[in-house]
Amino acid sequence: MSSIPMTVMDINELDDPLDDVSATAPLNPSSLTSAIPGEDRRAPLNTLDESVWDTLSRDVLAVWTKMKAVLYPKFTFRRWPDANDVLGSHGGGDSSRSMVLGEWDLWGPLLFCLALSTLLSVCAADKQKTQVFAGVFSMVWVGEAVITSQIKLLGGNISFFQSVSIIGYTLFPVVVCALLSAFHVHAVVRVPVYSICFLWSLAAGVSILGGSGVVRNRVALAVFPMAIFYFGLVCLCLIS
Repeated sequence: MSSIPMTVMDINELDDPLDDVSATAPLNPSSLTSAIPGEDRRAPLNTLDESVWDTLSRDVLAVWTKMKAVLYPKFTFRRWPDANDVLGSHGGGDSSRSMVLGEWDLWGPLLFCLALSTLLSVCAADKQKTQVFAGVFSMVWVGEAVITSQIKLLGGNISFFQSVSIIGYTLFPVVVCALLSAFHVHAVVRVPVYSICFLWSLAAGVSILGGSGVVRNRVALAVFPMAIFYFGLVCLCLIS
């Protein structure tokens, strides 16, 4: 029986897969430095070595940019907008604003919700501060979810979190109302300001229906719960 020759190879003769590569370099650098989508859309390629100040300043700038895009109504209240005004307001040709509105985040809505809940709880009695904070906080998020569900049931194709994000940014005028209540401004001054802030929030909220895909003859049904939502929050500011 003949024996099969066996070749013995020295380990030093094998190819080194890490040849000419630094010992500290990652095997796949692009997997760790690729652009991060979503809330870090403005971030540089690598955020691990970024300072905390740069991160915070980038997030604040993103919130400010989104707030400016949301809170500028696409039409004025010289007359009550009809379905053609609402559904045609989104396609005005401002691609940069449409791109900002298309990128959702929850930092701004969370900030405004916390500010509104905190200011209204400050105005409450000592034994009711916790209940007021929890109630307003829950009311805001549940209301945004109900409005979004209503839009989707009426034929809207907007994503859930995108709608919640935009509606959350429209709470800024309501936060202004809560701030006036916290400083105990006289009712003679507050009522006109509250009316303007209510119309401002409603105009900003109605403007998002232009890109939501709501059927033309159902716009009024989508606007009604939105108006009730803002009106209820403004009334809470008024009676607090």
